[in-house]
Amino acid sequence: MKRAQARKAVSDDRGSQQALIAAMMRPEFYPKLPPQIIHKETHISHIFLAGESVYKVKKPVRFAFLDFSTLAKRRHFLQEELRLNRRLAPSVYLGVMPIGFDDGGWRLGGWSEPAEYTLVMRRLPDKRMLDFLLETQQVTVSMMKQLADHLAVFHAAAERLRGVTADAHWSLVRDEWTENLTELNSLLATASDRRCFELIRSYGEEFLSKKRDLIGRRVEEGWIRDVHGDLHAEHICFAPEGIQIFDCIEFSAELRRCDLASEIAFLLMDVSARGGESLVSAFMNRYLERLNDREMIQLLPFYQSYRALVRAKVHALRLGKWNAESARYLSYARRMTWERFKPFLVLVCGLTGSGKSTLARELGARLGMTVINSDVVRKTIARNVGRNIVPLNQGLYSPAMTGKTYSKLEREAEKQILSGDGVILDATFAHASRRKSIIRLAEKHSVPIFLIRCFASDELTRQRLTARAAEGKDVSDGRWEIYVAQKAAYEPLTEISSTRRLDLDTKLSVEELVQAVEEFLWSRLEQER
Repeated sequence: MKRAQARKAVSDDRGSQQALIAAMMRPEFYPKLPPQIIHKETHISHIFLAGESVYKVKKPVRFAFLDFSTLAKRRHFLQEELRLNRRLAPSVYLGVMPIGFDDGGWRLGGWSEPAEYTLVMRRLPDKRMLDFLLETQQVTVSMMKQLADHLAVFHAAAERLRGVTADAHWSLVRDEWTENLTELNSLLATASDRRCFELIRSYGEEFLSKKRDLIGRRVEEGWIRDVHGDLHAEHICFAPEGIQIFDCIEFSAELRRCDLASEIAFLLMDVSARGGESLVSAFMNRYLERLNDREMIQLLPFYQSYRALVRAKVHALRLGKWNAESARYLSYARRMTWERFKPFLVLVCGLTGSGKSTLARELGARLGMTVINSDVVRKTIARNVGRNIVPLNQGLYSPAMTGKTYSKLEREAEKQILSGDGVILDATFAHASRRKSIIRLAEKHSVPIFLIRCFASDELTRQRLTARAAEGKDVSDGRWEIYVAQKAAYEPLTEISSTRRLDLDTKLSVEELVQAVEEFLWSRLEQER
């Protein structure tokens, strides 16, 4: 009895896990001596990559969302992890093994009463993980369609949530959103992060209110199912034997049983945040072909924002502080708040050197919108990507070439409108006729249009143009003499109302400028809804 109590004390003491970690870092701990052992740590587990195998030990921790505080609970949840993950990775999850502790120290298996337990898995190749493949730009449309097929089959067969009312489900979604915001709020590092946070919070409250019936109806229609619950790129492997999806949520059935929209939103968010946004439409089109859930589209922006906030929080907790990864996911969550307004058009105009392109690029990133730059379009048409030192209205900048450039700009803008995304057009727009043509396009498709005019003092503009020429990397061929000629010929902005126009002195920082534009667009778009 005393020895059993001693073993329990060992297993439940956090300090004793340090001794266990040291033991598991020795090759002789394992049945086959691994050539290398890599230890990874999360806020709830220790993971050991030992040769071709992986061993996971849960930490004796208790949080609001899980309880691993006793040996019995850790064993139970390791067995749950084994059972649940065999749904999507049956050949990866091998079993749960006891770890004994006796006079000889820690032993895998052994004869003594278990003092800890470990989950044993087959190691998957790092270079076939979806996060690595995205980072190295190896993911293809075909691969995303395969993944859509794989998930659609799993989701179609997944157990449906029963016995929950529409109101109860809506309340759960709201509580999860609110709880996540509360936890995240204490981790934010800067005033800019807090402004972003408040914008997201406001968006979520409005969405939950306006979409209450739809969210509740989802449970009645059977779209709330027992699925993976933590479906992001780090948990997906395009292994040689086929797609393996691992590490689902085992510690909370409530968190794992979610709307399919929330499950898919997690994946779409993470793929997009890692640079794979161009792959999302192929995935979604294929997924919806296999699983006819058309109302999911209405819910995705909200759930993508929610899931991005979860990742922001997890990265902050993992490092014990706010960090670049957390900020990246917070920024993505903010992007999703603009989806409800799309499509709309933004013209960012001004003289060369006014800072319009810098603003347009940053605005595109913040709003998740395509930016079409007239200099890029012009040089693409001409198949001339180098520097062109010619006077205004000559050569590459002749009236004929300028006409072609703005016509192409307009055609590309219309494509973006028809896709439902909208667009930011970055061009001088010196002539009223060019601006009127774009305004007519917006009217044709009944989409809001706004104009942001950038300007700067002659002194600041000269400094910018001089620095840009010296660097020699900018696509623009703007020079001081071009600026002077443009300024003299620029036609007054009278064709758009003052309520749809914002004039910006770009001596301010990019952060201040983008914040001003966001506030302007937000207020105007809210009024037009």
